[in-house]
Amino acid sequence: MHVIEKPRRFNQGWLNPLLVALCFIAVGVLLIGRNMGLVDYSLYRILISWQMLLIVIGLGQFVKRNDTAGFILVGIGAFFLLPRIIGYSHDWFGTYWPVIFVIIGVGLLFNIGKSGNCCGPYRRDRSHNSGGGVSRNEDGFVTSSNTFGSVRQIVLDPVFKGAKLSNTFGGTVLDLRRTSLAAPETYIDLDSTFGGIEIYVPSSWFVEIKTSNVAGGSDDKRFTSRENIDFEHKLIIRGSNTFGGIEIKS
Repeated sequence: MHVIEKPRRFNQGWLNPLLVALCFIAVGVLLIGRNMGLVDYSLYRILISWQMLLIVIGLGQFVKRNDTAGFILVGIGAFFLLPRIIGYSHDWFGTYWPVIFVIIGVGLLFNIGKSGNCCGPYRRDRSHNSGGGVSRNEDGFVTSSNTFGSVRQIVLDPVFKGAKLSNTFGGTVLDLRRTSLAAPETYIDLDSTFGGIEIYVPSSWFVEIKTSNVAGGSDDKRFTSRENIDFEHKLIIRGSNTFGGIEIKS
């Protein structure tokens, strides 16, 4: 008997277009305020800046419960924005640039504590992780969290039951060429920011991509014919992709 798993809370792909829409609205209001003399130019330079963009993206990661990426992005954005706020005239970056390493290190420590990688037993099917990458496979369901690192997970279970992938400033590879699909619909929920995800599947699999992309792209790069596709089983890839790329390969 085939069982379709209930969609997981991790799928929050609607957040990215919502954040983009709110950002456009905020920018438009600020531009109107500046043109009408209602917004001071110094405040305008703070709110409309690449540093503030990093902070907004980081806050979006907090909403999606990706605390490590959120902390790092907000921290780096605030570090570069602070001199404008306090009016610091000294060579801020030349003196305090090592703070960036501290921010990244603290963020990675939170990631280790949250994932339990330091002491929790993970069942792995030929996986390679480095940096801030952590992955595990439990009875055919893959969970991966990768920040400033790399993850490669090869699934050897007879049946693949789905995956939850989080990737920030890193690279994640999920190899499904040695497993199979049993349910009519199997889901991969992903959240990728400033990074790349590669998913390897057999050429006969029917793959449907439902990701929300902002300054990024999702492509199925397999070469196959319609006659060889198994339409009875579908792999659905959904989630959000910001400033990154998602590729399906065989």
